Amino acid sequence: MCEKCNKSFATNSNLRRHLKKSCRAQEPSPKKLKVAHDTQRFCDVCSEHVSSRDYVGHLRSVKHKNNSLAFSTEGVQVITSAFKSRIVSYRISAKTQYINLKEFVESLADVIKKLVREQIDIMGSVKVNCELFGYFILESKDRGEVKSFNTRNQVLTISSDLSEWFKDIIEKLEVDATEFEHRESGWALQHWLYMEVNINKYNPLRASSFIPTPAFISRKRAIINVKNEVFGCFGWALVAAIYTPTGHPCEPDSYPDYLEKFNFEGITFPVKLDAISKFEEMNPLSINVYGLEEDTQKQGKMTYKVVGPLHYTKQKKAVHVNLLYLSNLDGNSHYCYISNMSRLISMQVSKHKEAIYLCDGCLQYFTSQENLWRHSRFDCNYVCTFLPTKEPILTKWGQPSFDNRLKFNNYQNKVKHPFVVYADFESLLKPIEGPQPNPLLQFTTKTFEHEPYSFEYYIKCSFDDKFSKFQIYRGANAPVQFINILENDILTIYNQHFKQSKPLQILTEEERRKINLATNYGICEKPFVEGDVKVIDHDHQTSFVRAGLCHSICNLQLQTPNFIPVFFHNLTGYDSHLFVKSLALENENIDVIAGNKEKYISFSKHIVVDQIVENGVPKNLIWRIRFVDSFRFLASSLNVLAKNLSDSECTEITQFFGSGREFELIRQKGVFPYSFVDSYDKLNLTTIPNKSDFFDMLHEQDITDEEYRRAQEVWNLFNCQTLGEYSDIYLKSDVLLLADIFENYRGVCLREYEIDAAQYLTGPSLSWDAMLKKTDVELELLTDIDMLHFFKRGIRGGVSTCTKRKAIANNKFLPNYDPSKPSSFIIYLDACNLYGHSQTQFLPQSDFAWLTPEEIQNFNVFEISDESPIGYVLEVDLLYPEALHNLQNDMPYCPESITPPNSRSKYKKLIPNLNHKEKYVLHYRMLRQCLQHGLILKNIHRGGKFTQSPWLKSYIDLNTELRNRETSESGRDTIKTMNNSIYGKTMENVDKRVNVALVSHWERIGKKPGAEGHISKPNFKNLSVFSENLVAIEMSKVSVKYNKPVYVGFSILDLSKTVMYEFFYDFLKPLYQDKVSLLYTDTDSLILEIFTNNFYDDMKLYLDRYDTSKFPLDNVHGTCCFNDGSDVDGRRGSSDETKKSFVDPPRSCASLERLRAWSLKNSQAMNGDMLNL
Repeated sequence: MCEKCNKSFATNSNLRRHLKKSCRAQEPSPKKLKVAHDTQRFCDVCSEHVSSRDYVGHLRSVKHKNNSLAFSTEGVQVITSAFKSRIVSYRISAKTQYINLKEFVESLADVIKKLVREQIDIMGSVKVNCELFGYFILESKDRGEVKSFNTRNQVLTISSDLSEWFKDIIEKLEVDATEFEHRESGWALQHWLYMEVNINKYNPLRASSFIPTPAFISRKRAIINVKNEVFGCFGWALVAAIYTPTGHPCEPDSYPDYLEKFNFEGITFPVKLDAISKFEEMNPLSINVYGLEEDTQKQGKMTYKVVGPLHYTKQKKAVHVNLLYLSNLDGNSHYCYISNMSRLISMQVSKHKEAIYLCDGCLQYFTSQENLWRHSRFDCNYVCTFLPTKEPILTKWGQPSFDNRLKFNNYQNKVKHPFVVYADFESLLKPIEGPQPNPLLQFTTKTFEHEPYSFEYYIKCSFDDKFSKFQIYRGANAPVQFINILENDILTIYNQHFKQSKPLQILTEEERRKINLATNYGICEKPFVEGDVKVIDHDHQTSFVRAGLCHSICNLQLQTPNFIPVFFHNLTGYDSHLFVKSLALENENIDVIAGNKEKYISFSKHIVVDQIVENGVPKNLIWRIRFVDSFRFLASSLNVLAKNLSDSECTEITQFFGSGREFELIRQKGVFPYSFVDSYDKLNLTTIPNKSDFFDMLHEQDITDEEYRRAQEVWNLFNCQTLGEYSDIYLKSDVLLLADIFENYRGVCLREYEIDAAQYLTGPSLSWDAMLKKTDVELELLTDIDMLHFFKRGIRGGVSTCTKRKAIANNKFLPNYDPSKPSSFIIYLDACNLYGHSQTQFLPQSDFAWLTPEEIQNFNVFEISDESPIGYVLEVDLLYPEALHNLQNDMPYCPESITPPNSRSKYKKLIPNLNHKEKYVLHYRMLRQCLQHGLILKNIHRGGKFTQSPWLKSYIDLNTELRNRETSESGRDTIKTMNNSIYGKTMENVDKRVNVALVSHWERIGKKPGAEGHISKPNFKNLSVFSENLVAIEMSKVSVKYNKPVYVGFSILDLSKTVMYEFFYDFLKPLYQDKVSLLYTDTDSLILEIFTNNFYDDMKLYLDRYDTSKFPLDNVHGTCCFNDGSDVDGRRGSSDETKKSFVDPPRSCASLERLRAWSLKNSQAMNGDMLNL
């Protein structure tokens, strides 16, 4: 243990390294030196105190020079910097307000170019991007937001023309801003705010004389790597591609001089990737460049995979060359010629026997030139694409596994994690001192800074509560102390409970008898067969029998987890920013699963808990502290979730506070004067602050008198002597509430789904595994890239459209009813459980194949039932007869993703229209519905077939039953999310996953690249600065793997649309004919204008089509409460979303956001729910 900071280490070498390099504890000053003797000077430019002996060095630092530049230039501010100002961001503001984008940006041009030029003089080469910020108003919702538009990072050097660069910046920002206006309707610019210029030192990967081809790649005989001795590898690779060698193909003497054969005017050596486009313009050839990534290590030998393309030509010419871009740990790079692409990628791409046409954009094969052309034109994403393979892969236990078969395999998640941590911070809300904010920037001025002053966490032991532990700290350096103390506790947990496993206890005769009679294994739940090795599974912490008799291979999968989950509620949005800076003080590895570079789904810190010997070699045993956001499981506030707990469910609170008045107060979410506590001195107050001090300035919200009385009672009952002690009680309440909430959630998941929520990162990932386990389904993943994109082309989201600009209701329930005019109602109906209903239908499962020409010729959609064991997806041409245009103008069939007519936007929107359809991909049930309603099938271009079954129904029905038993609204919403998230997981867009790394050092450490290496890579995208020594760097993807059953999401979407069309055209239209029209629809809802004497009397006649279970019993319409309140599926239910109100007639208009409602006195208008939408 370190005696200075109390941090524990598994080995002495780690402790010595910590003491030498990383210990941040304050050293006591030697007695002969007094702090007063070392006077400090204040730097006005940097706004910080600097030691007198370091002041001269500070004045020479890059940081001071950057700040001096900003300090001396009006409207310029340094907002972030890192790694001794090798990374720096400026904010530049204008003197006046601008509406015109070009005028605003041009007014800042001279200042921005001056800043960039200064940084080029300091750093040499830089990567720069700009971000433009503006304040936009959404009038329909009376709110405003700051929106921003980014440019890509671009390399600038001493020879760069900054005027041309800035001209390109303006053009890019103008295009993005225009596209935003078309894409996000309703947002109006109020004025532009400022520009941020992000400048990063760029050390380009240095071209070396020669980098040997890795042995794994060399053995493929697909690369010609010329052994050049100067910075000309790019040129030598090109001549090797075009000219026949006169000698050995890897010797420069075998080729003509590249300088004589190509035009390199204006191209500097070594040739950078972003200079290749310019080279192509000057020479009669086109170029693609690919990279290499380490893949796996087999039998001590590294394998590689081709990724990219890092550069893809804009126009392929008659002479085309593919190059391979090699790099090494020394920062060198090297170009080679790819002489045989098929051979190079042979082991990473599953090639069908008949597939011979290769797409050089995604490195996938196609069966025909036509398929390749269609893919290149519509589907290719120009990123190296990987698909699951049909070939069996041996697991580390020697068992065959099939990459293209998706089933439940996470048996280790059935075991309840032995230790879980629940944590929270409290922070001072400190005003930010500095100059008065620019009134032009009033919407974006940062006025408060959150400084953590305390934390509390509760370690919950699942097998013996005597090992549960509560930890509290209040004082300075809270984030650092949090990490240090938590690491110590985890090391203690490891040493006490995991370092030595407990053997199986001696079994009783009865236990042995039951185990011997077992026919199914308790982990995989599969029967034993002859030859299976049987073992007894036991808990290594308690020595008790756990799953009983099981297969040996399955027992190996129930290994002790090597991580401890730490749950915060709203980790992503708040808590992570409080302590993420403290994770990297030791340069340990940090894993990140990110939504973007600033918001993280989860992150983990690696810690060394022990040293072990493996194959005679000592190695560190690594555990991870995994930080998880409980809000991603339970998406409600802690206050709402706490109210849903019964007293009997508050077991953790009961342990600490009994069952009296203390318990009653603590089991409720308390209140705290966040805005009032802006300094440590406030925590020493000896009386509770006034009620007015509890006003929350961030949310502009006050507390109630009842909440303040409860706060006073807490203060008195717990004998708080200071506000700090009250803060401790408040924080303890929050942590224990979170523990009780999530422990109850874990209990439900273990009871109903037989998996532990603490093993997962999000609710959707848990629900996906729960579904696979409960259904025992095995889904086949697509291995044909053409069929994958075939399904993707058929994916169209929910329809959201307004079909009538204005409608005014007129009926006897409205105060301004005019009996001389026809009676009309505006009704807002919502389909009950629409996606849930679609998920209970027959869905694709396996055996995907293309229809043969003969099958297409004989295809008759009317002969195929909804429950046929074989389903179909088709690409068709449909005619929309003019005779149907008036009849179906409300909701045309087959909406299309198209560019809106007469629009300058390039973005497509899902628009229902009456045009003929060409090559429209749809589910066979959707096609049948279209033909039944008059559309004409002109042609079937191609089609796919698959086996289908209602494999998802049992899981949806289980959750529907659980939801019906749940009494709280938030609990019902959580279970509803369990169902809806299944659809979301099938539709998960792997193309949009981000690659983010938290980096705590500038230069490379061993094989671990620093910020310098990441920025130098061609796929560097952008970064965010957390502190001087911690940045989050986002990299563009260079490869993508499609391993999601997108065909399920496709089917759910199409089946959901058939439900909405069926309700409107097969029920409403026959009932009301031309007296009903659609005003607005959004996926599962309809706003309708219906001319009828009394819509609620009509409902009484068709209660099989409406869910009225939520209607008040004494409603003025006398409508029966049909249904028992249980959830109904989309076939049998829809709900009136006006919720006890009618739409205000004068304001009933096209924009849904502008719909206003007014309450009916004494009427309690109802939740009219249409059963059978």
